[in-house]
Amino acid sequence: MKMLPVAIVVSALSFLSACSTLISDPASMRPQVTSTADRIYAINCGENHAKDLSSWTTPADQGKPYVFSNNCYLIRHGTDWMLWDSGHADRIASMPDGMPNPRGTSIAVLKKPLVESLREIGVTPAHIRYFAMSHSHGDHAGNANLFAGSTIYMQEAEYDAVFGPEPQKYNFTPANFEKLRGAGIVRLHGDHDVFGDGSVVIKATPGHTPGHQSLFVRLPKTGPVLLSGDAVHLKSNWEAKRVPMINYNAGQSTRSMQEMDAFMKTTGAQLWINHDPDESAKIPRSPAFIE
Repeated sequence: MKMLPVAIVVSALSFLSACSTLISDPASMRPQVTSTADRIYAINCGENHAKDLSSWTTPADQGKPYVFSNNCYLIRHGTDWMLWDSGHADRIASMPDGMPNPRGTSIAVLKKPLVESLREIGVTPAHIRYFAMSHSHGDHAGNANLFAGSTIYMQEAEYDAVFGPEPQKYNFTPANFEKLRGAGIVRLHGDHDVFGDGSVVIKATPGHTPGHQSLFVRLPKTGPVLLSGDAVHLKSNWEAKRVPMINYNAGQSTRSMQEMDAFMKTTGAQLWINHDPDESAKIPRSPAFIE
């Protein structure tokens, strides 16, 4: 029997060894995530005119008025559209003096209805395939009923609070969700990859409300961004890891900010703070878009 040269045997064994390592190591078989969303539109969805900033910051700001910015975010991914938050109810645009909240602590102001802002981009509510809200307060869920035909993502804890027996306990307005009963709501238990390619990921960040969530978006030119929702209201709160007294659960809020911080360091994401007007002003507003 003719023997194979030693070099060939060694080479063959090395190849088999390498193949064995690949098969036995699942991590090495995972595809590298390089997908991105195409673009994102930051839509001006109103303002909150607060009478006393200290409810969100420290007693040093007691009696200080403040105007919070408020955005909705429209994301294009291939031929699909996703809307994140729906802003103040469009009916408020017809109220010259805005609409006070039930507690009398702030006034909701809206200059242009969301439907009109979407129309400027060439989109109607019927085009929105996926819809999710950071949480269910009126400045983020005011137009939720417009998207009953979309696939809707909510954390189960938020769903239970909204559709449970005491939504008012969480400062939720039941009328904002009346058309969503029986809609295609996907109840989440943590993070969710919307398109399955790592480009748009819902991150569970409870604390401000029971099922608050934030949104991670990879963009082709800007890179990764994390939309804060109300997990962070102001840049100063983020830097101090400060929890507003109005939050549902302070401990959860702190943990969520710590997890967001670690996630941002891992991914290199920049934080877009929704309610901070100085931070919000850095982002081009629709109909312009960010890639």
